Amino acid sequence: MRTDWIPCELITAGNRTLVKWVHPGTRPLFSEPFFHQTIDALVRANAVQKLTALDDLQAVAPVNTPKGFVFHVSRCGSTLVSRSLAGVPRHRVISEPAPLNQLLLAQNIDPLLRGPLLKGLIHSLCGTQAGAACFIKFTSWNLLFLEQLLKLFPTTPWVFVYREPADVLDSLIARPARWASDSQLLGRLHGGSGGGVDVDTMAAILERLFRAPLPHFDGRALAIGYAQLPNAVLDIARHFDLGSSAAEHAQMLRMGQFDAKQGGEVPFRARVRAPVSDAMALAIAQLNPLFDQWEASRKDSSRVGANA
Repeated sequence: MRTDWIPCELITAGNRTLVKWVHPGTRPLFSEPFFHQTIDALVRANAVQKLTALDDLQAVAPVNTPKGFVFHVSRCGSTLVSRSLAGVPRHRVISEPAPLNQLLLAQNIDPLLRGPLLKGLIHSLCGTQAGAACFIKFTSWNLLFLEQLLKLFPTTPWVFVYREPADVLDSLIARPARWASDSQLLGRLHGGSGGGVDVDTMAAILERLFRAPLPHFDGRALAIGYAQLPNAVLDIARHFDLGSSAAEHAQMLRMGQFDAKQGGEVPFRARVRAPVSDAMALAIAQLNPLFDQWEASRKDSSRVGANA
């Protein structure tokens, strides 16, 4: 099955799981910072929708295989990366797609089928446009499924974007992520029952996210620190082997000067970090060694690349 339809949601009907699709027509796609914003715009424009059986995803033809994956710890510049990539017209950037999150978390699916379904879903998200380079920016907690996702696409290069724990933790407490409003999901990410948007819970989740990629960091992975952005977007383009032109490089760098989470071209203004509480200071001290480990890995891989 080839498709130009976009899978936008998994829904439950009785004991069946169905996929809701929306057809974009001639509307430009994925110019918004996040997947859900594109889908909301299509629905408001009365785009045609349909439902299919979940199993149909297994029959999706792999027309456009992802050119690169973007994983991240949250609040670390990953949206700047995705928006910069999306500034090139031939790039199709899918940022934190809801149906992928739903499929990763679904508990009523045969474990043997989850892999083929995920693969079909990602191929569907990448579409069928000739010459398009597709990228998936995953939601931060998708890192906990990193091994499974990498096995499905064993040749796809990926990047891991991270930032100093003090800044990430401060941002997550001040402006909780969308996933933090789901108490059931929060409990699963926390590794226990319950948890809330507090320093201890967020720090425990961040520790899992910082640790998750470490066993899988190999030659097809690239570590990108927040401090290296926006210029590191060009390193990402080279890592993904995009063959970008000078004009495309310039456009990606140009996009990096704007607020990535705002539509259009809104100038970026850095947020001032709040005063550090005792609980925050303790959590940061426990997370900093992981940050240092990633900094060392990034610098080592950079030296290897420079000598290659």
